[in-house]
Amino acid sequence: MVAAARLGSFTHAAEDLDVSQPAVAEQVRNLEGTLGIELFTRAGRGVRLTEAGEVFTERAAAVLAAIDEAVATVDAIADMEGGTLAFGLFATPEAYGIDRLASDFARRHPRVSVRLVGRNSSMAADRVRRGELEAALVTLPIDDAGLDVRPFARDEVVYVSTDPSQTLARMSIESVVRRPLVIYDAESGDRDPLRRQLQQRAQELGLRLEPRMETETMVMALRLVADGVGDTFVPRAHTRAAYFPAGLSTVGFDPTVHETFAIVTRASGRPSPATRAFIDEVVAHMTSSELGLERLTDDPAING
Repeated sequence: MVAAARLGSFTHAAEDLDVSQPAVAEQVRNLEGTLGIELFTRAGRGVRLTEAGEVFTERAAAVLAAIDEAVATVDAIADMEGGTLAFGLFATPEAYGIDRLASDFARRHPRVSVRLVGRNSSMAADRVRRGELEAALVTLPIDDAGLDVRPFARDEVVYVSTDPSQTLARMSIESVVRRPLVIYDAESGDRDPLRRQLQQRAQELGLRLEPRMETETMVMALRLVADGVGDTFVPRAHTRAAYFPAGLSTVGFDPTVHETFAIVTRASGRPSPATRAFIDEVVAHMTSSELGLERLTDDPAING
């Protein structure tokens, strides 16, 4: 219809669209039958729009242009030449080099807007569940209702103290609950995955983990430990970070405690190409020998 109006001929429209002339003529007749009004009149060897045809063609051309624009936008996202990467993180991804990885990703895909959101794994998982984020890198355990959870690596958790005598032997949960503790992720409280894991271990022995002081950030908790306020616990990767104070002693737990990393996505959704690419890079980076984490999967298709 629009091509015939633009070219003034069913034959030329058929050539332009790479279809037969009868097919074009039949489509126009069917459209006129549906509308109950003529859209074209014969003009020599071509066709000319009626008044109704001019009005209809103007609107139809605008609709087709909008469709072409929508297709181009989707193609740009599929080719990672546009769109937004909305990805959740836990509070201290810098210890695992996620900041550098994100920087490299942004440089390689300058037309993709990047949103990295989150302070705690439980909150990031909630935002994925609500559809506010496409995916997240979290630590377990979390509430997995409505989510696909794919664990892929883990890091040992160590006890941290300014008193070397407290780290001569591996730390039991019975000993931990008797120590003054500085615990971070105050806002999340017992929803924080690591605190939740240790709290459950204490509960199984009829004990409870009670902090002497709570802070929101791990960095502040470590500084308070360095000042002698109390002890804390962190995944081992953080002991190698620039913000880890000098002079602190560490020791593992008995039995061993791990922080397990997973990618979570909505059970009913499929992430965009940019998000899937970022997931692949996160998993490849965190399971590389550079970080020294224990790999839990050899599945290359962890992003689904």
